[in-house]
Amino acid sequence: MRSGAFRRGWSALAIISLFALIIAGAALAVTINKAHAAPVTGAAFTTVNETVDGSGHCLNGNPSVNCNIYDGKDYVWLNGGPVAASLGDGKYFFAVLDPGSQANPNDGATGNLSDTTATSSTDLGSGDLYTNRTFTISGGTISYSGSHDFNSNKIRLMPYDDTSNPGGVYILAICSLANGYPVTPSACKYDAFKVQTGEVQQGLPLDITKDANGAYTNTYTWSIQKDVDKTLVKQVGGNATFNYTVTVTHDGGTISDVKVSGTIQVYNSNTDSSNNTVGVAITGVTDTLSNGVVCAVTNGGSQTLTQFTTDFPYTCDLSALPQGQLDNTATVTWPQQTLSGGASLAAGSADFTFSNIVFTPTLVDNCVTVTDTFNGTMTTLGAPCVGDANPTVYTYSHTVPVPQYDCVTYDNTATFTTNTTGTTGSASQSVTVCGPARTGALTMGFWQNKNGQGIIKATGSTAGVCNLTTWLRLYTPYQDLSGTTCADAATYVYNVIKAANAGGATMNAMLKAQMLATALDVYYSDPALGGNQINAPAPISGVKIDLTMICAPIQSSGGTVTCGGYENVSAAFGGASSMTVSDMLAYAASQSNVGGSFWYGQVKATQGLAKDAFDAINNQVAFSA
Repeated sequence: MRSGAFRRGWSALAIISLFALIIAGAALAVTINKAHAAPVTGAAFTTVNETVDGSGHCLNGNPSVNCNIYDGKDYVWLNGGPVAASLGDGKYFFAVLDPGSQANPNDGATGNLSDTTATSSTDLGSGDLYTNRTFTISGGTISYSGSHDFNSNKIRLMPYDDTSNPGGVYILAICSLANGYPVTPSACKYDAFKVQTGEVQQGLPLDITKDANGAYTNTYTWSIQKDVDKTLVKQVGGNATFNYTVTVTHDGGTISDVKVSGTIQVYNSNTDSSNNTVGVAITGVTDTLSNGVVCAVTNGGSQTLTQFTTDFPYTCDLSALPQGQLDNTATVTWPQQTLSGGASLAAGSADFTFSNIVFTPTLVDNCVTVTDTFNGTMTTLGAPCVGDANPTVYTYSHTVPVPQYDCVTYDNTATFTTNTTGTTGSASQSVTVCGPARTGALTMGFWQNKNGQGIIKATGSTAGVCNLTTWLRLYTPYQDLSGTTCADAATYVYNVIKAANAGGATMNAMLKAQMLATALDVYYSDPALGGNQINAPAPISGVKIDLTMICAPIQSSGGTVTCGGYENVSAAFGGASSMTVSDMLAYAASQSNVGGSFWYGQVKATQGLAKDAFDAINNQVAFSA
């Protein structure tokens, strides 16, 4: 609104009309951002068509692209504009409006000068309907089939009514039909033009308009979690499969850098007899949000406006996103002055309010790429974004071979990398797959054959007693070894193993033989005892055995030992989940009488558990704890 003498000299309707664009210059593109709008890209222009109307009708501006002032209504044509600023491809309609009527460019609205012969706002009759003013753009080329003149890629705007603006200003609206009809103002772009009639207008107040673009940054923080169905597999031969789950989650975002920005345009329609702009001095241009925030206007101080259009960029910084509707008002003020040529201009002001600013976010780290690295090989799991399922879950499997002996650990790391800042996060799961312990132990069959017998016979003696004999007699089941020579010890071993049998009411004979083979493995793997005669990687006595998972019964085919199943033998060793081989020998011996004829209370099932444990050790299919 304007103040001072100018306000007193005009009706409210005239003031509202003058509240709009008064420009004879560059194309105006006022974009009112609303949800679901289909804003026009490029710019709207009017110009003359000298091919049809001849020259001399453009009184100000570039007649080939963008004319500002015309000497008659008939000579105004819609133009696609220069290629760099041409309208984007699509379907549009145009309308000529009274200044201040941009809020509704549709047919039947107040201030629509193009639906000239409509009988009412509800019955448009034979008026120049928007459908007759509809055209399409493709690569800057206009296609049009209505009744308006169409020539040289331009459409004549006539017919349209006279403007109520005292400066002869009209507004051309070009509106996208991408979202159908009727349209909202944000689906349109506008260009002001002026038709010079009668005497040159002098002392005309300034007009002002603006756009307002709300913006903010929303930065998302992501996290990642990785799970696996198991972390340890102990198995003899074959493959092990691990099933993984990766869960990627983001938060609701952190809002920052909230601002409103845009361009204020001030229009000076004062011209001399040669249609040159007459300068108007202004006090300044200000811009304020409806929440009281004062915006920074670039070069908005006192100056003289010598152009039809003067642009003033502005920025408003906010501490947070506004709650509810936010409006933005720009104001230009000027003092009383005498213009060039002697015309008097009363002091006054003009303002323009852009209502209901929409804030568009700049999304930071709104997407991530999720990768997974297993055993040195990386694969991409996906690229979730905000708006996808939150959390996003990926499931997959990895299958690996079971090593022949000992354990192999596989590291598996899932990583996300954000799309904007490259921030990363990761989660890992290490899984271990184990074959049996590599002990170097040998079976009771070895100790019965000539190689094992030869090792025993070659054992040293002390005071005429075979060192092995003395050591074996530390264990109750073998205190029936009475011979003193190492040959006697070899014969004893041979006969115990030969008598091994699991039949009958007890399993004493088989348990005695398997435990004996384990004892021999311990003795002949330890340099401090019988020397490492079997080339074991370390003394077997110190190997800790997992008693909760013993391979039994052992099956052998073609020299390959496999497990027919797995069992928990803790009950045979006092409930312990694991023991060293040395402790296993000691515990089993404590459950026996001299010679091993009465063992584990003669409970065959318990005897069988102990036997299976020693059998697994002897066949190198027992697992380390």
